[in-house]
Amino acid sequence: MMQRKLILAALALVLTISSASAQENPYRLPQMPAQATSFNKLLHAYRLYAFVKDCNLAVYINEIELDRARLKVQSIEKDLLPTVSDPFPDAWVKTFFHGDTLDTVALFSEAVDSIRGMSANSDRCHLTLRALLAMPSSGGNMVVEKDAPRQTRTRL
Repeated sequence: MMQRKLILAALALVLTISSASAQENPYRLPQMPAQATSFNKLLHAYRLYAFVKDCNLAVYINEIELDRARLKVQSIEKDLLPTVSDPFPDAWVKTFFHGDTLDTVALFSEAVDSIRGMSANSDRCHLTLRALLAMPSSGGNMVVEKDAPRQTRTRL
């Protein structure tokens, strides 16, 4: 009888913890570790952009948002391409290099392949777009007028 009570108490605790974390953010996206290499950051940006492009095809992301995402990826590329290298390149990473030059087309194709089968919905698409736009780059944080706080006018 005591074992049964302990099992039920443990189950209740697990359910409480899992429901609290699910309520926190059910669409939480994985974050890049601080020590990520330029190669990993670029691959992450490509994966986010590939998913945003799929969302555009599914009509969850409009053309303006897709253009913002495209500009952001170009800004990230501009920042990261000169520094892309991996301190400990493995065989998989080496397949994307021709000498010291990164094959960005092959890397983007890998990013597209890695998102196959991911289901898109409006919330996930917009969270992914926000995650991409929040990535650090020389282009800064991309805010469009419709996203900026509105200024109120006083009538005379």
